[in-house]
Amino acid sequence: MKTVKEKKILIHIIMKNFFLVFVLLAFSFCSYGSMEKPYARQGVMDLNYYFSSQKSSLYLDGEWTFYPDKLLMPYEISDSTPSETIIVPGLWKKNIFQSDLEKGTYKLLLLNHGLPPVFSIRNHQIFSAFKLFLNGDEILKNGNVSSNKDQEIACYNPRTISVYADTDTLELVLHVSNYHYHTGGVQESIIIGNSESLLRNNLGRSGIDFFLTGSLLIMAIYYLSLFFVMKKEQSSLYFSIFIFLSILRILVSGQRLLLFVFPDLPWNVMLHLEYGSFYLAPIFFILFFNAVFREEIKIYVVNLVLLVSGLFTFTVIVTPVKIFSAILPIYQIYIGILAIFMFSRLWKARKNNKEGAFALLIGIFILFIAMLHDMVFAMGNLRGNELFPAGIFLFILCQSYALSVKFSDINKENQKLWEEIDYKNQHLERLVKDRTRELEEQKDLLQQANSELDQKRQNVEDQREIMEEINEMLEKEKSKTDQLLLNVLPRHIADELKLFGKSLAHSYPQVSVLFVDFVRFSDLTENLKPSILLKELHYYFAGFDDIARKYNLEKIKTIGDAYMCAGGLHENTSDLDVKNTVMAALEINMFIQSHKEEKLSVNDLWFDCRIGIHTGPVIAGVVGKSKFAFDIWGSTVNVAKRMEAACEPGKVNVSEFTYQYIKNDFKCHSRGNISMKHKKNMQMFFVEKYIG
Repeated sequence: MKTVKEKKILIHIIMKNFFLVFVLLAFSFCSYGSMEKPYARQGVMDLNYYFSSQKSSLYLDGEWTFYPDKLLMPYEISDSTPSETIIVPGLWKKNIFQSDLEKGTYKLLLLNHGLPPVFSIRNHQIFSAFKLFLNGDEILKNGNVSSNKDQEIACYNPRTISVYADTDTLELVLHVSNYHYHTGGVQESIIIGNSESLLRNNLGRSGIDFFLTGSLLIMAIYYLSLFFVMKKEQSSLYFSIFIFLSILRILVSGQRLLLFVFPDLPWNVMLHLEYGSFYLAPIFFILFFNAVFREEIKIYVVNLVLLVSGLFTFTVIVTPVKIFSAILPIYQIYIGILAIFMFSRLWKARKNNKEGAFALLIGIFILFIAMLHDMVFAMGNLRGNELFPAGIFLFILCQSYALSVKFSDINKENQKLWEEIDYKNQHLERLVKDRTRELEEQKDLLQQANSELDQKRQNVEDQREIMEEINEMLEKEKSKTDQLLLNVLPRHIADELKLFGKSLAHSYPQVSVLFVDFVRFSDLTENLKPSILLKELHYYFAGFDDIARKYNLEKIKTIGDAYMCAGGLHENTSDLDVKNTVMAALEINMFIQSHKEEKLSVNDLWFDCRIGIHTGPVIAGVVGKSKFAFDIWGSTVNVAKRMEAACEPGKVNVSEFTYQYIKNDFKCHSRGNISMKHKKNMQMFFVEKYIG
């Protein structure tokens, strides 16, 4: 029977979980919108001054004009083109347009009543590839849309882009092709609004997933550690593996957090991980359940679950996405049946007063509601937030309570044993007189108890050693993190972030800003494969990084094919920083020219560059709350950029201000006064070589 304290703890967990479910359901359904929002009718949506009433975002829901089995360019669409209407969001259903629909063109006409002059557009899940046009211009795409299966590239990468609302009507044309997923279409509508609102919406979703992932990771490591300490308790091992699979499921679904770490991860690999983790999870859950409630479940049921879930997992390994994703409804029915069965077993365990049964019963109910919501969402008939990550989090919390109850019982037994031994030690003389014969009979039992106590002491010592190893690992990881921070930020900026949690603005009076830009880069690389282009850029920028490090320069950032660094971003600025910056520019130019000669010798694609330098005051600091970006601002940066733009290929162009610092150490050639954008004529110099 439960103590009063245990009952209070259980009631607290139940109330907290139900409160969280209510909040998450409200958060999900509040995004479904109200009837006051604009709605597309017959391919036309009147914005009706929606954004004039402090509204910040709008899903483009409703009836879009649809051209099935065609990929029509905007100029190919006319009023006489045969078309249908289709509800967005919504997936293609068989036998509505044709049985094997694989591509189609959507069109929506927006009546610009009150849309901001500059607004943002963000895409969500569209199977399997799409391309979006605004007034005939391509603005967004995921993968490669094609009428040919071999040429289509499936992809899901949500992006936000800002565009102009400079006409009375805005025509959106959406190309969608699907040869890789079992059902095509638009699962969640395109959203428009101001960039701040869309960013806040995306960060809110990602933040919840990050919180759930971090919390579950702590639980998984904790229970895995318990297994290594008490290897007989296999329930901890099964439970930790189940949590790791749940973490993997969260990382590859919803906001696709894994793309933050591996942005180039293929679409099909993401889906293999998503479905594989979902299909495999019941195996370790049933093993965990069997370990905790062994009397409530028959072994043949455990074997049946292992067989069925194993077969579904095997399909993920050996079949393409289109097949193993198509069997998801069957698997969901199987999970529903399994959930009902687990309800019945847990109800029986609760009647038998099994500790933890009621908490698990609540957890399965929460998970079942979350899965039911996401099943409707996955069919494309509902828009909102996936509740599975939150559901699995609450479900695991309930399971954690069940395990904690079990370990609590073990601790109670140990405590009782200690009390009995203490009692016998305190009354040893009286027991020797009154129960000499009984003590002789119990001698072997006491020796066995002492042996068990020694074993427990050894377990405690082993746990202490494990904790020391974990602390050592944490120290190593901290060192790696500090090193990674120094690779991104200057040392004094990194020290400020670690000490204060933020970076203060810094003013530097004498900074030499260096810009490198490749000549005709876009024209030369227009037909270049992405992998080759990335390899070339990496070669050049890695070389620039080495040269910047050699001359104690701070790399600021790369902007497309442009490279920016600066000298003098520290407290003790001197003329040597200007000299080092110019030396670095000459060496970068030599590096590019040398590689150019190698390319010319084999008749390969080569690049030339322009380099510009200007010296003056700047303001520096770190901006943003995540993915820290160290940057510098001021007119010095703008003038340095214009020095580069006014340079000739293969030259190093410096301003008169920089020339005054280096004229005694470098041979320079005056270019006279040259006009620049937003500036009066400025005198410029070509730096030819170092003369010491």
